[in-house]
Parts: sequence; C-alpha cells; structure tokens
Amino acid sequence: MVNPEVADRQRTPHRWIRKLGQKSLVGAVLALLAVTVSTGAALASTSTLTTTSGSLAIGTVTPETITMAVGATGTGILPSAPWSDTTGSGNGWNGTVAMSDFTYTGSWVAQGSATALATASSGAFTGTQDGVEYTVTTGTITAGAGSYTWTSTDTTTGNPTGSGTAVASTANAVGTLGVTIDFGTQALTSGFVYVIKAGTQNAAALTLDTGASGASITPASGTTSANPAFVGNTTAVTGGGVSATAYGTAVKFVSAALNTGMGTYTVNPGAQIVSDSNSWATSYTAGVQYTIATGP
Repeated sequence: MVNPEVADRQRTPHRWIRKLGQKSLVGAVLALLAVTVSTGAALASTSTLTTTSGSLAIGTVTPETITMAVGATGTGILPSAPWSDTTGSGNGWNGTVAMSDFTYTGSWVAQGSATALATASSGAFTGTQDGVEYTVTTGTITAGAGSYTWTSTDTTTGNPTGSGTAVASTANAVGTLGVTIDFGTQALTSGFVYVIKAGTQNAAALTLDTGASGASITPASGTTSANPAFVGNTTAVTGGGVSATAYGTAVKFVSAALNTGMGTYTVNPGAQIVSDSNSWATSYTAGVQYTIATGP
C-alpha cells in the first residue's frame, strides 16, 4: 500500500515541503535524513593539487680518487653528486665541470741526524713543475729564530737558491712559490737539513671518459623521466692553476634534452688522467666546480 504522504509528495513537492514545515524540528531532521539515506543522494565536489616550480640544483658533492702508476694512464670517476631539476618546466638542462691543476705539497722530512720539526707542514706549492724538491739547511736556530738557506730542483722559478731569516712560530718563505718552513720555538744546530717534495701535474692531464669504470647516471627512487646523458667524451678539462679555486674553462659533460632529466639523479662523471713521468708517488689534489643551467 502506498503511503499517502509519499504519494502526495511525488505529485506536488511544494505542498509536501509545506507539510514538512508544519512538523516539529526533530521530526523534520529525521525526515530529511531518511530521504537522503533511502535515495542514496550524495554531495559531489573537486579537490585540486597545485604544484609550484622548484629549481635546478646540485647537492652535496662526494670526493673521489683515481689511482694509477707514475707515468701511466688511469680511469675512474670525478666527484659524484645528486643533480636535480624540480622546475616543472621540461626545458632541459646542462651540467659543466671546471677544474684546477692537480698539485701536491709534502711535509718537511729531517735528514740524517737533524731534529724533526715540531711543525712539519708547509704552505701550498704554487709552481707548475712536477717532481720538485726543496732542501733547507739551517744556520743556528735559537727559539725558532735564526738563519737558513735553501735550494730547489724547480727550474722554472728563476731563483733555485736563496736564504732567509727565520721568525719563531712563523711560516717562513722558502722561495717564491708558496713553500714555507716553520721552526716553531725549537733550538736547532747549524747544518741541520730538511727536505720537502712538491709538484703539479700537467694542466691538461684530464679528459672526459664516458666509458670509464664507475661512470653512471642513476635516477632517484620514484623518478620516471628519461635520464640525462653524458656528452663531450674525450674532451680535455684543462686546469686553471694550482689554487684549489683556480678553475679553468668549464666543459659541458652532462645534458638533459627537452622533457627529460626531470627529477633527481646521482651523476658519476667518468674521467681519464695521464700522470707525469716525473710525478711523486703520492696523492695530488685538484679543485672541482660543477654548474647546472637551463637548456637542452
């Protein structure tokens, strides 16, 4: 049997509304809830996700070491880092590398019966010749002060020998190419001899090598965009000088085409280094600078 009130509502909805208005407040609420549940009525809307542009960025750089024999060629990777494009533009990007020269400055080593120096470190060698050795011979040193002479195997300086007057607890110059010696406050006998090794690799020692062991571009988890790619294989990355920040001309080595390289990637650039035949058997270091810029 059809409920007469429902039938009346179906025929004349405005009249039903007026009837409902005559009910008590509690009854009205219950009636509305009953209608909503029984008919499956629902309210619909939309939710919007708005993304904002980020930036091109290079994260923390991890130093790396390439090992080879003296006078030989070695391959490996330059410092690795995460490279990111969160601009949301799809314009692509390019990465470059610039380097200083690979250089080495050793520590002073006492020869024969000489007393070891309390401070054996030196300044930083700024010459461009490799396999260089400096020899300091003391006069009488009292409380770190006194006279000394020196000789050098560096043939590029124009001053292979010289002398100086030491000041206590001071980095006293040995020549004009950054080498120093500190006698602290020690008392040293005249004729004590100290030797230090230094050198700088050929500025053009390094070239890009996209096939070097360890060279890779790895996307971060969740990255679905196509990877950037290495470019510039066999291009020389010439050092700009011996200071850690004396960067040479920047060379493009990684590139993301339009609508690729969006996200974050760990980039391990491959490189090849040819060491000088007169290198010291030790670790040479160079400064490395990466840059990232928009462009396919």
